[in-house]
Amino acid sequence: MSLAGKTALVTGAARGIGFVISRVLCERGMRVVINDRDPEATEIAEQKLKQDRFEVAGLAADVTRPADVQNLFEAAEQRFGPLWLLVNNAGVFRAGSCETLPEQDWDETFAVDAKGVFLCSQAALRRMTMQRAGRIVVISSIAGWITRTNQIAYCAAKAAAIHFARCLAVEAAPHGITVNCICPGMTDSAMLRDTAAARNVAIEDYLTMIPTGTLAEAEDHAHTVVWLASEEARHVTGQVISVDGGQSLYHPLTLRR
Repeated sequence: MSLAGKTALVTGAARGIGFVISRVLCERGMRVVINDRDPEATEIAEQKLKQDRFEVAGLAADVTRPADVQNLFEAAEQRFGPLWLLVNNAGVFRAGSCETLPEQDWDETFAVDAKGVFLCSQAALRRMTMQRAGRIVVISSIAGWITRTNQIAYCAAKAAAIHFARCLAVEAAPHGITVNCICPGMTDSAMLRDTAAARNVAIEDYLTMIPTGTLAEAEDHAHTVVWLASEEARHVTGQVISVDGGQSLYHPLTLRR
């Protein structure tokens, strides 16, 4: 699944799953643009990857702002040439029920998790259509499939991202572009552990909701991106792939703490 010499842009890539995706793509020989809205974090992530002699550029931009997005894609092309892969990974999480969630939190969640996906995909599509080739991968969540308490904005925005990817796949297919969606389940990360601590829930309790009995690793999602970006997956489009150890298929009694 050679991707050597091709260009990728990964949003929300300064840390977490996005950073690991960027590293794995670099390891496969890609030129990778890592994006985050935090300039300092973007620069730190860039330097970490450059230490391993990878071809990488860190470009800070806010994916919710059309002007930022256009500048981001223009700078990425100027640096590394035509874009082969866009990974829409940028996202935010705001907890709250419908009754308690502030309107600002709803708007911010949809701005990043849904509108940002649209703006970046639109910018990528316009370029990929001219070259009649490319890959777009949306990182959503199993929260877009299943129901969760106290996460109404996150679940709704991730559901929007899933169906956006499916609709875009049909639009993009005649131009040689595939669009697919990855839905991570619970993934071993600082964010997950912080969330568990805030809810006074032990990680072991989370594991009871996953049939494999294990958390995902960020690399599990990264390797799925690699496959979807490859020629081996050229006939795969409009698919929603849950990388979750079977979690989205299994519904024990709701965990309430």
